[in-house]
Amino acid sequence: GANIAEDKCVEYLNKNNIVHTRYGFDCINEISGKDFMKIPKKLRATPDYMVFGNSAYFLEAKGCYDFLRLKLEDIKAYNFWETLASLYVFLYSTKVDNHKIVPLRRLVDVSSKCSIDYYEDNGKAYYKIPWEAI
Repeated sequence: GANIAEDKCVEYLNKNNIVHTRYGFDCINEISGKDFMKIPKKLRATPDYMVFGNSAYFLEAKGCYDFLRLKLEDIKAYNFWETLASLYVFLYSTKVDNHKIVPLRRLVDVSSKCSIDYYEDNGKAYYKIPWEAI
């Protein structure tokens, strides 16, 4: 699929017999980007999966090459979701063909020590997090 990180995440969950369900919007081929932007920001940043262990928790899948680009506005939304259930992030690097699963808190702590850059197309700020720092 278009999102390698999500594919790798589901592969990992299935391989490890972890009960999960799709949670966030999966409408990339169903609605336009223009319509998607009409959804309130916090809802647009709904975590990708709900995973079940001793409790239910959110899992967001994010891919990168050598740097993870984590938007500041996404962190705000994830902080909101974490008030409802613990949120973990499944990270996948195509450079090293490997994944890491980290609690949101840890990712936020790491990001606070990283530089901020801006997307050229929309000017949105993101933390530029080196894979090795995660």
